[in-house]
Amino acid sequence: MTTTIAALPDHNRTTDPLWQRLFHRYSHVITPLRYAGWVTDVETAGGGEFFVRADLRDGTELIIASEHSLPADAAEVNGWTAVRRDVQDPSKHTVLYDSTPNGPQRHHRNSLIPLLARIDGLDVPRRAPRLIVSATHTAPYGASHNQTAGIEGAATAIARFSEWSQRLTDHEGYRRVWQRPQADGYPLALFESAGHITTVRVTRSDD
Repeated sequence: MTTTIAALPDHNRTTDPLWQRLFHRYSHVITPLRYAGWVTDVETAGGGEFFVRADLRDGTELIIASEHSLPADAAEVNGWTAVRRDVQDPSKHTVLYDSTPNGPQRHHRNSLIPLLARIDGLDVPRRAPRLIVSATHTAPYGASHNQTAGIEGAATAIARFSEWSQRLTDHEGYRRVWQRPQADGYPLALFESAGHITTVRVTRSDD
C-alpha cells in the first residue's frame, strides 16, 4: 500500500512528555500537514515558546504560530499565522496567512480550513493527491442520504474530515464507534446515534 501520511519526526525529543503533550494538542494542525506529505514537528524557540514546523522538502519550511508563540492550550489560539521561510536563511521569508486580531485574514479567526486552503495552494514539489470528503447517513428504517465536499487539497480535506467528525460527536449526539488507523490509508470513521449510522470518509479525487 502506498504511504498516505508522512513519517513522524526522527529525533530524541519524541520521547519527551512535554513534546508528546504539545504534539497531541496540536494534532488537528499537524495531521493535515502530514497527509499533505510533509514531516511536521513541534519546535521550541526558547523561553518556553513553540510553534509547528513542516519541512516542505524544497529548502523551505512552513512555520505556524499565533500572535506570538502558540499557547500551551490549543483552545486559547485566537488566530493563526503561517510563514514560509528559507531553511538556511530564515531572514528570507514570506508571510502566507495571518488571522490573528490585527491580521488581514482576521475574519477567519481560529478556523483551520482557510489556513490550510492557503497552504494547499503553495507551489511545492511532489504535491499530495487531491482529496474528497464525503459522508453517508443511514436511518434505522433504511433511508439514507449522502453529503460530499468538493475536491480539495490534502491538508484542507483532512481538516474538513475532522470538522465533520467533531460536529457529529459534539453537536449531533453521535459517538464514534470505529476509525481506520492512520497507517492504513486515508481517514474513515463510523458514527452511531440511536440506530442512525453515519460514515465519514476521505478518498482520492481520482479513485
